[in-house]
Amino acid sequence: MKISIIGDGVFGRFLRSELAAHAEIAAEADTVIIAVPVSAYDAVAAAHAGKHLVNVCSVQEKPNRDCLRHSDRVTGIHPMFGPQSPKTNRTCIVTHTCADSAAVFDLFEKIGAEIVTHKGAQKIDGALHDDMMRKTHLPVLMFGELAALIVEQAADVPDNCLPTSFKRLKALAEQMKDMSPGTVESIRSNLQK
Repeated sequence: MKISIIGDGVFGRFLRSELAAHAEIAAEADTVIIAVPVSAYDAVAAAHAGKHLVNVCSVQEKPNRDCLRHSDRVTGIHPMFGPQSPKTNRTCIVTHTCADSAAVFDLFEKIGAEIVTHKGAQKIDGALHDDMMRKTHLPVLMFGELAALIVEQAADVPDNCLPTSFKRLKALAEQMKDMSPGTVESIRSNLQK
């Protein structure tokens, strides 16, 4: 499979690294994975109109709409992992499919991701996805930012003097580095609902 990955942030570089062993990454590919902040989706989709556009944003409803304005070949898939996440228990939430989607699902399965399409009996769409992320992703972001401030205030305390509970808080603050500024922008856009 030949893909293009648009976006040179933390997640775009991570996807290039993860997917390079399973796909040819080329600028002229017909399948375009869009790994940019939510505010850039419409412009990127317009620049690749008619191609198979793959939305990997942390929010899905608006980027799916932006992509669908420029192509009827859209896959909405939110990888629920990043460069600091464990390689086990990876999932991708699917919010929109087209005839080209199966190849994208196969690609993500090759890097260990489970493809999730339903919440119980209900098929997941962009609105349901964003509601679930508003209840989960957004609070973790906010708590993680607070955890980072708390950890920063204790930077002068040696690791061997930290209580286990603080070490867990520190690990959470470290995990939050998976969230690039573009990801944070996208997650925060979900506050506006």
